[in-house]
Order: sequence, then C-alpha cells, then structure tokens
Amino acid sequence: VGPTARASGVGRDIRVEAPYAAYDAFPVKSILATAGDLEARFVVRLQELFESYRVIRQILDELPAGELTAKRMPRRIKPGEVISRVEAPRGELFYFIKSNGSELPERIKVRTPTLCNMASVLTLTVGHHLADVPMILVGIDPCFSCNDRGVTLRRAAGADYWDWERLRQFGIDFYAGKGTHHG
Repeated sequence: VGPTARASGVGRDIRVEAPYAAYDAFPVKSILATAGDLEARFVVRLQELFESYRVIRQILDELPAGELTAKRMPRRIKPGEVISRVEAPRGELFYFIKSNGSELPERIKVRTPTLCNMASVLTLTVGHHLADVPMILVGIDPCFSCNDRGVTLRRAAGADYWDWERLRQFGIDFYAGKGTHHG
C-alpha cells in the first residue's frame, strides 16, 4: 500500500480513489513508478513531498479569512459503527470504531499500512543477500511500533482475557502446530 505499492506501478491512493475531507476540492496527483526497487520507492516518496507541498500551498492560497471554529465533541457518542480510511504517509490507515453509547468505545480496530507493507518483504528479498535486508526494510519505511500493540482490558467478573505471557505462549503453540489452533 502507499508509496511502496505506487513504486511498483500499483495506483492505489485513498485520496484519489475515495476522496475525503477536502480532497474533492484539492485533488492530489498520484505519483507512480514501475521499477519496484529501493530507488523507485525513494523517488516516489520524494515526489510525494513536492505534491504535498503543492496541495498545502493551494489550500493556504484559497483559505478564507476569518476566525477558525471547531465544534466541541460530545463526551458520549451515539451507538453505532464507523469505518475510516485515510492515506497516511506509509499508505492506507484503517480504523473501525463501535460505540455502545457510553464514554468509552466498545471496540476499536486499527490497521496500519506497515502491516500490509511488511508482507512485501518476502518478495522484495528474493535473490538478495542477507546484507541487503536492512536497506530493503528501510525502503518500505516500516513503523515497527505500529505493529506492536498492547491492550489494556477492564476485567469484568468471569471475563476471559489474555495477558502478554498468554499471548506469547499462544504464538509459540500456534507455530509449533504449523499454523493450526487447537483451542
């Protein structure tokens, strides 16, 4: 996704495919390359900086005079579900939020672009030396902390939860069983 995909000729860009916020009024030119290598990913990112600068200048030039106003967000969100997709610097950032009407969300799911881009490393490293792997990783601009999440749960009476040790053990057991979960 994002610059990693666009450097391989995949023209996916949420700002273009499904314009949100002000992208209808300020269209973005999607930057593409086809080589799919480290240099192509660098060039796409560099050209995207210039495209972002162009859009920012256009917005500032057309910004109306006057006071900025922002509505105050309510403490409680009406029950419902929402999906949000935005084009982050590394690619598509996905949010799912479910509200039950309380002050706290019932469920939040975040999928960062790094998660999708890490899958490409298997293909990108084929035919390369081990010493090339750090540069290949840098080329997809991974955010490792985006993929390393901890969850704090409020315990309810009788509720089952997984702490870090249980999650770690599940991973060990899962891979020892070659990808099959035995309950």
